[in-house]
Amino acid sequence: MSLAITPNSQNALTVKQQFAMLALPAKKRVALLKKLGRSQRAKSRLRIRQQKTVTGQKFTPRANGKKNKMLKRITRRLEPYVKNTNRLELKHQSSQAGRVAAFQQEGGTEKFTAEKAKKLNGTPDYQSPCTRRQAKALAREGYKVRKGKGKRYRRATITEIMERMTLGQAGLVLRLMRDIREKPSWSIQVSPRPFLGDTPANVQDEIVTLLNQSRG
Repeated sequence: MSLAITPNSQNALTVKQQFAMLALPAKKRVALLKKLGRSQRAKSRLRIRQQKTVTGQKFTPRANGKKNKMLKRITRRLEPYVKNTNRLELKHQSSQAGRVAAFQQEGGTEKFTAEKAKKLNGTPDYQSPCTRRQAKALAREGYKVRKGKGKRYRRATITEIMERMTLGQAGLVLRLMRDIREKPSWSIQVSPRPFLGDTPANVQDEIVTLLNQSRG
């Protein structure tokens, strides 16, 4: 799936402006729409830098709590295309990138299997140190270590868990503590983060400005 924006009846120009648009030579009309497309692409990139949606709201945070920026490279190969000299579309040159972008734009539920996750993320190094995220989860579950040399136990700190456990050990212990069996498949809910597009009024204003420039 690819993303597209199209000036249409919702972006309705006045009758005079529509006639002015139609009166433009085909090459000028294509150039105007491509310029509009590049402007919209620039706006999308600015929103991603600011981590804001089309309406100016902050992106919904990641479900895993990570704070690093989202969608950083999603507009890298986004290009404007004009069909039949009157329809503008912003599309990703890569169909895979387009599908990912559309999923982030609209949100939804994606089904994963262990095989699919392996293809996307590769095979983890189970002997590497456990992650801070795993350590936090184990600490929340009440993971304990021996208290001194005696037989008593105390709750482990996140730092202690990260120093003592490997990625594989932490994953196994966490599953045992939660009594979770390996699932053949699972679903991930992605919140919509609309970064591409604009309000009809803004698109109309841009077209009017470009029309005036083309006749100047």
